[in-house]
Amino acid sequence: MNGRNEQASRTLRRTNTGRCAYQWIARLSLLALAIAGLGGCVTAQERSYGIRTLQLTKFGGHADFVVRHRERELKSKTGDTETRSEETIFEESLSLEAKGYAFHPNILELALGGVFGLVQEDFTETVDGRKRSDSHYGDLTEFDLDAQILKKRAYPMTVFAHRRRGIVPRPFRPSLETTTRDYGFTWQYVSKKTPTSLRFNHTETTLSPLFILEQEEEGRQETTELRLESEYHYNDTDRLSFTYTYESVDEEPYNIKYDADEVTLSHDLTMGGKRRHNLRSEFNYLDQRGTIPIKRTRWREDLRLVHSDSLASRFRFELLDRTRGSRSATVADVKERSYRLTGSLRHQLFDSQTTQFQAFVQKQEFEPDLQITRWGGQFNFNYRKTNPWGILHANYAARLERTDQRGETRTAEVIDEVHTFRDPEPIVLGSRNVDVSSITIRAEDRVTFYQQGRDFTRRDVGDIVEIERVATGRIADGETVLIDYQYDVGGSFELDTVSQNFAIRQDFDFGLTPYYQLEWQDQTIRPADATSSVAEDLTAHVAGVEYEKASLRLFAEYEDRDSTISPLVSSRVGASYAHRFRTGAETSMHARWTDTTYDPPNQRDVTLLTLEARHRHPIIPGLTVEGSVYYRNGEDSVSGDTDGIDMSVSLEWFVNQMEIRMSYERSEYEDEFALNDSSALFVHIKRGF
Repeated sequence: MNGRNEQASRTLRRTNTGRCAYQWIARLSLLALAIAGLGGCVTAQERSYGIRTLQLTKFGGHADFVVRHRERELKSKTGDTETRSEETIFEESLSLEAKGYAFHPNILELALGGVFGLVQEDFTETVDGRKRSDSHYGDLTEFDLDAQILKKRAYPMTVFAHRRRGIVPRPFRPSLETTTRDYGFTWQYVSKKTPTSLRFNHTETTLSPLFILEQEEEGRQETTELRLESEYHYNDTDRLSFTYTYESVDEEPYNIKYDADEVTLSHDLTMGGKRRHNLRSEFNYLDQRGTIPIKRTRWREDLRLVHSDSLASRFRFELLDRTRGSRSATVADVKERSYRLTGSLRHQLFDSQTTQFQAFVQKQEFEPDLQITRWGGQFNFNYRKTNPWGILHANYAARLERTDQRGETRTAEVIDEVHTFRDPEPIVLGSRNVDVSSITIRAEDRVTFYQQGRDFTRRDVGDIVEIERVATGRIADGETVLIDYQYDVGGSFELDTVSQNFAIRQDFDFGLTPYYQLEWQDQTIRPADATSSVAEDLTAHVAGVEYEKASLRLFAEYEDRDSTISPLVSSRVGASYAHRFRTGAETSMHARWTDTTYDPPNQRDVTLLTLEARHRHPIIPGLTVEGSVYYRNGEDSVSGDTDGIDMSVSLEWFVNQMEIRMSYERSEYEDEFALNDSSALFVHIKRGF
């Protein structure tokens, strides 16, 4: 009996000792905060809330089961080549989420999350009867940590650390597993006199093909950024701003690595009666070292004057000194000095008439021997008038510009020019005289490279380059890509451009809107045999009509473009319908037909028909079904005919704490060279607790 009492006494002493230690740790932690200047941040109101070392205010989580299955098949119509791939991914995971605070919500507020699970991946590829397959088993780990420190004080801070994983599907290639890890902090000093912020962020993304069946390297993108912003308000009309940014970028396998320092110092001054005038002065310096070295110094002066309630003017002067290196050893550094002065005058007559005049002059000097001088002006007139039938809109613009270029031709380089494919329009590269052999197109993941002929086609129009996607290729409609290329700049010539644009539209109250647009341009180049630029004379007429009533919209348009480079005649007809029913169901339908004939020197006939329908219908509370169909049919006298359809059906079911999402997609596209068939199944079951 005495032994039991002695053991219980020792247990009680250990318990009391543990409690005392815990209390002393809490007291010392709170004392450390007070010594750091945080103790005084707890007000009487906050003390009434209660000081606790760690308190959870919300805790929960959910279990997830995910299945992804994709099949793709590409058959050649010109040979016996056949490629088939099949991919299945199973994921089982447990997610935990918690919110709480330490000591007090206004001192340290926390949001925590974690995902733990297993992943099973299977991939099979068959090329001309040769089958290759692989399987992979791994774990799934993600976490989120966000903390707000002193969020209601004059110097709040946010600290974060995340790790996330994703799957990016790729046609006829194994999916990419993306793992993104980032951490950093944001600190602010909230002050009317000197508001200041400091932000640090480090992000590392790894892009790993689930299966290495080809010579494909793993992608890695690492970025570090530090940004300091501060302002000093002398008074309500005078402000000085300072910004410093440090950035470090390291990418593989594209092999880009550089770090950069950028400083911007600006001054804003509001002046004049009623404080309507503004003068902004800005100095910017950039020093980028590494794969793409850049040194830039820029000075800007912006002056905005408001002469009256209806008259305002704006002037800008810019001095730029820049040296830009290249990744290619065959492309020399581009050293440029530029002076540019612009001015505009804007007059507003009530709400119906706006008149604006703009003028500019610019001189660019490129070492060793290239000078470009540009000057010009533009006049704009916009008119809006309410009449007994509706509203009349009209605008007119006239532009005059001269370019005088003197010097030797040299090669420059463009890296990561961003474009998005939108059927049926091609994308146009931003520079002229492009070396087409240097064009490289990549997906936004910077790992997937696209091939000419298989994924895209190129067309030269004068001195510009147009790029179109292949419907049966790996580039999807609406996809954004990154394009690198080299182009030539230089040569000696003078180019005069005179252009006029006119548009008129009447919006009738009953929904009808007829419109007309005129575009006219006359270009003269001297000498006439100059090869550095191609002059284009054009006259384009566009006439159309729209009708919109309730959920229905119809339109028809005709364009006749007479051009010395790319003349065309195009007809466009379209209709759309969107409606939401009282039951909560939603329906939308779109149809568009385009017929375009390109005259010589680019003889071509293109016809494109697209049909799209989507319906979302709630069956019972919590259960919703959605289906969509997209049909595309194209006839092209140059690249051949295309025909294809996309279909999808999905289900969402929310019952108690369970969510079930299922979707099935199937697409089939074919042209004169290949047949592309693919399907995808996605199942996600989520159970919360």
